[in-house]
Amino acid sequence: MNGIEIGLFVFGLLLLGPFLNFAIYSFAYFPRAISPWQTPSEGIPNRTLWSRVPVLGWFKSSRQEAEIFGRFYWVRPFLIELGTPFCLVLLYRYCIDGAFMPTGLPAIPTSTLQHQFIAFAALISLMTVATFIDFDERTIPDMVTVPGTLIGLIGAMVIPDWRLHESIPPVFPALLGPALPMQANSPFLWDISFHDSTGLFLGLFFWSGWCFGLADRRWISRRGSKKAIEYFFARLQRSPSTKLLAALWVIGFIGIVIAHANLDATRWESLLSSLFGIGLGGVLVWGFRLVARLALKQEALGFGDVTLMAMIGAFFGWQIVWMAFFIAPICGLAFVIISWIITRDNSTPFGPYLCAGTLYAMLDWVRLWDWFQIYFLPPIFILPFLGAMLFALGVMLWIVHRIKSGLIA
Repeated sequence: MNGIEIGLFVFGLLLLGPFLNFAIYSFAYFPRAISPWQTPSEGIPNRTLWSRVPVLGWFKSSRQEAEIFGRFYWVRPFLIELGTPFCLVLLYRYCIDGAFMPTGLPAIPTSTLQHQFIAFAALISLMTVATFIDFDERTIPDMVTVPGTLIGLIGAMVIPDWRLHESIPPVFPALLGPALPMQANSPFLWDISFHDSTGLFLGLFFWSGWCFGLADRRWISRRGSKKAIEYFFARLQRSPSTKLLAALWVIGFIGIVIAHANLDATRWESLLSSLFGIGLGGVLVWGFRLVARLALKQEALGFGDVTLMAMIGAFFGWQIVWMAFFIAPICGLAFVIISWIITRDNSTPFGPYLCAGTLYAMLDWVRLWDWFQIYFLPPIFILPFLGAMLFALGVMLWIVHRIKSGLIA
């Protein structure tokens, strides 16, 4: 290993691995003081300095706290801390080798490859935390996805070349086409109107929609539409998160306006593409969630899945979100079947499989994009297409639900 890889290994071993465990048990809606870096709950013995040694400390903790958390509670956090430094080094090598870049291109600047590594490592860390919290609690907290989305937005603006890249067809067949970062209109050329007021409007629209989606909304229609509207706004007014979200919306709104006026073309393109990722990435899962609830009369996806995919879109754009959404069921199929055979429980969190689908799409990006790009439409046609697709899906789910209900009856 070279100096950078040794540094990454030490960072993963001493800092990132323990932080992932801390975040998994601290950021959950129902925190558990399993990490040695958390304040022990009542009944948990005081933790020694030895128990805070990465990896090895879990053997000490397992003897002290097995009766409280279960005999094998320490195995998962132990494996996370053990695997993190190795995965970090392997990911760095994968990035530096240009595995995420289209093949047959001229030499790619090392700085671009390193920036991609930063983006990949940050997103994979966030997805790791979200995955294990979802397995534990069947929900993904905003404490993970909201800061993650902001990191994706700011990173896209500050480091625009950390995005995934696509190969542009050459002007002359004998020449190689350039590799350009993915943007909101990929696989089509950048729409020049996105630099004008149209792009500013769309950026503010997607930002406002994301902030509104995070609000504590309740629609109770039992007593009619008028009362439902009253309850809706009363709930928003009383929620302690409303003022914080309003402040976040105002700061972001002003920041986007300033960015549009002052950023160079490359950085604005990257920021707007990130905002498109939040909007079109989140609306796909949100739309599926609403349609499934109406058709099946039960929750098929949690709202945490919506914010999760908006976070992923903030990092790498809406295209990878759509790809990952349709790959996710394949990733989860084997696990769900085995779980059902053992437990007879057909409910399972979908967030881990969304993360698995995203991870696969990231690692096999070049080949998958070559396959999938011919099926993508320009964003101007995406919402009508999504509406038609969700309508057809809702009809299909309703028919299946009626047939299943009839068979059971």
